[in-house]
Amino acid sequence: MRDKAFGLIGRLCRDNRGAVLIKVTLAILPLLSVAAVAMDLSRVLVVKQKLTNAVDAAALAVGRQFGPDAADPTALAQAFINAHYTSADVGDLTNLAVESTATQIDITVTARVATAFLTILNTPFVDITVSSKVLRQQRKVELVMVLDNSGSMAGIKLANLKTAAHGLVDILFGSDTVSPNVKIALVPFTAAVNVGTDKIGSAWLDQTGLSPIHREDIDVPAGLTLLTLVGNLTNAGWGGCVRARVGPQGYDLTDAPPDPLVGETLFVPYFAPDEPGSGNGPTAPEAGYTNDYLNDMLIPGTLIARQRNGLKYLGAAVLTPGYGPNYNCASAPILPLTNVKATITSAIDAMAAGGNTVIPEGLAWGWRVLSPGPPFTEGAPYDDQATLKILVLLTDGANNIGSNNTHNHSEFSAYGFAASGWLGATNGSQTRLVLDTKTAALCNNIKGDKNRVASDHFIYVYTISFQIADGAARTMLQNCATPTSDCLGGQCYFDSPTVSALQGVFANIALGVNQLRLAR
Repeated sequence: MRDKAFGLIGRLCRDNRGAVLIKVTLAILPLLSVAAVAMDLSRVLVVKQKLTNAVDAAALAVGRQFGPDAADPTALAQAFINAHYTSADVGDLTNLAVESTATQIDITVTARVATAFLTILNTPFVDITVSSKVLRQQRKVELVMVLDNSGSMAGIKLANLKTAAHGLVDILFGSDTVSPNVKIALVPFTAAVNVGTDKIGSAWLDQTGLSPIHREDIDVPAGLTLLTLVGNLTNAGWGGCVRARVGPQGYDLTDAPPDPLVGETLFVPYFAPDEPGSGNGPTAPEAGYTNDYLNDMLIPGTLIARQRNGLKYLGAAVLTPGYGPNYNCASAPILPLTNVKATITSAIDAMAAGGNTVIPEGLAWGWRVLSPGPPFTEGAPYDDQATLKILVLLTDGANNIGSNNTHNHSEFSAYGFAASGWLGATNGSQTRLVLDTKTAALCNNIKGDKNRVASDHFIYVYTISFQIADGAARTMLQNCATPTSDCLGGQCYFDSPTVSALQGVFANIALGVNQLRLAR
């Protein structure tokens, strides 16, 4: 019996048929463990990619909304992440940090992903952290704001325009007080543009009477010019405004530099003549004449002769407050391109409303400020590919120089009186068509190539029709703007924003100029 038992045990020990299964099982277990871990890690990678896409979208959204009316950055980022990442499917968010400045946006998000197999290794979850950085590109920018300061802009409109303009400056300058990349200019306009009284002595100002229009409205006494004649008034002087360079050559529609030897290229000092009357303003005996500030009742001759008489200014005083040789051009002077933030903000604060609206003069001087040539020479050369040139035009109305039934047919403006014929028909009520045509021509010239070099960039034009009901004026401004397909930021025309929405418009323009890019 004992021998049989020992024999059975020996056969069992020698039988290796079940050993194969045990070996296979022992070999498969590590492979199954690796596969399980791989499945968890694969899920983690999927979650990380979805979360990265969501965070990138959120960072770009926050970047586009930077400005005074922007939504809360954290709330906006959370909304975009929720829209692009469903935590119920892949993992719960445990942390969201958003930092938004004028130059960049940083977003960091952490998601907790539950594991299916790593739990047996005491790892029930994996935390995934994703970060995204969006930079507002710091390129060299030369930007001019051409802003309507006519009488209709008075009050809340001008106040909100100033706030919006400050917002644009804040975005482009960021924390800089003196920017290495940004220069901004300001061209307030009404019926004419003020180049600044400090420009007396400049070679581009017609101080000798060389221009054909220097004596167009006044018989200037021999030996005198418009500047010396206005200097003879005891209580008034030249206010800094200039006439448009009218004439068949079309210099009013160009940035052609002035030639001291060619009168048509020079800028004539603005001098609104004393219109016939007793010096008591528009209620004077000569009804209908708007700018009556001297008593010329005793001067013999016709009304036209009395208006043209230049001797009446010698030693005289302006009798009517609010009128005079600078009538209809009370705007603040041009601020040339500068990179000093405080200078720009001061110029914005100095804007004041009054007078009529001549859009082409505002456009022309905005262009001349950006131009590298005189009168203003702060602009970079047109072929400087590293510099963006931007013109922002805002107006709240159509071209208008006012019409009346006097022999002048209009109020005085950069184009003189309607009766002079520089605006087509001598009837002041018909001058808008010519001014609109000049506006369209200037817009095309500003946007066009400057020296027939295909690689040159053009000037980008943004336009804002500020609460304008006139459909033709809005269409004109829309056509003036750079087309959407070429526009920085995708929108260059803004139609009739409300007073409160204007700040957002200026912020959108600044963000379009300072384009966003991901820089993880």
